[in-house]
Amino acid sequence: MSTLSHTLIRTTLKTPDSDWIKQVQHQLSCATELEWEDSLETLALHRLLPLVSYALEAQSLSKNIPQPYLNEIQDAYKQTRTQNTILLLTLDGILQEMKKRNLHPVIWKGIALADSFYPDPGTRLMTDLDFAIPGDEMEEATTVFTSLGLLPQPDAETSDAVYFANQMGVMCDVHYRVRLFEGKESMNLTTNLKPHYLKTSALPVLEPNAMLVHLIVHMDDHRNETGPLLFWIFDIAFVLRKWGALLEAERLEKLMPAKEHFVSLFRTIRFLENEFGEKPPECLAEAVKSFEPFTLEEILRQRRLAIWGLPSPRGWLRLGASRLGFELPDSCPHLPVRDLLLWFTDAMRNQGASLQSIPKL
Repeated sequence: MSTLSHTLIRTTLKTPDSDWIKQVQHQLSCATELEWEDSLETLALHRLLPLVSYALEAQSLSKNIPQPYLNEIQDAYKQTRTQNTILLLTLDGILQEMKKRNLHPVIWKGIALADSFYPDPGTRLMTDLDFAIPGDEMEEATTVFTSLGLLPQPDAETSDAVYFANQMGVMCDVHYRVRLFEGKESMNLTTNLKPHYLKTSALPVLEPNAMLVHLIVHMDDHRNETGPLLFWIFDIAFVLRKWGALLEAERLEKLMPAKEHFVSLFRTIRFLENEFGEKPPECLAEAVKSFEPFTLEEILRQRRLAIWGLPSPRGWLRLGASRLGFELPDSCPHLPVRDLLLWFTDAMRNQGASLQSIPKL
């Protein structure tokens, strides 16, 4: 990982001071073409270009970036802002119609985070609108979606969810069964936010503890296929910033489905503390101390390996074919030899962390 990559990533959560700004200005101005290309590839792999663009502008650092790279970063923000505006307008119409019918949707992840947690709606990439809705309301909810031009997509349907899409390419992922919280519905798992960018008066979302559990479990469930994604880790960071003081250890223990998710949460909190100075939530501050943090290098390495499909046999075959000069059907990031040497070390570190006992919260 280049120092430039590290610096650009740190701008997203860093509270800047004058000395740090001067150091970053010098580094941005002196970075080589190779460093810029490597850094922008890294940011794109972790879906951070829009957030980095916003942070650089907010800290008056954009003027120190060579124009071609600045254009690429700013274009990513503009495209995300445009796409998210369409998603927010669509969501607004859906929520208003569902309110008229006394339906009870809950908005998950991306769009709720973009509206109410991230610093700007153009800073959080997303591909669809995620909902949960009670199964007995699904028929009437379907009427709402179709009335707004969002039609069922049978090919994408799963045992727990139905997908709807319109001609503009907006996709809604609507879960009528949420296995993560089955049997725990009596715990009052939702709350309402006052939205920042919607006309509707309330944004129904998971309450702080449930949202944190959902984010960490979602990240863990996708780790084998995607590796750790920094933008999912930053989702957690922004939720902790807004809601850290509202977390309750007892509720987290009741909602977290397995110990390994606590391990991921604790190591993520320690990573955010070590790399960005983010203060751990008070109710977890003592418990996280005994856990080794993820490192930025480890996160970036594991993401690259996952895209290649490593360490599965298929991944080794793909890597071998590439080294022999065969052209792969999909592009993969450059894989340094160091990544291959350290993947086993990462696995052993993760196994050691998973064997630790979880302190009493």
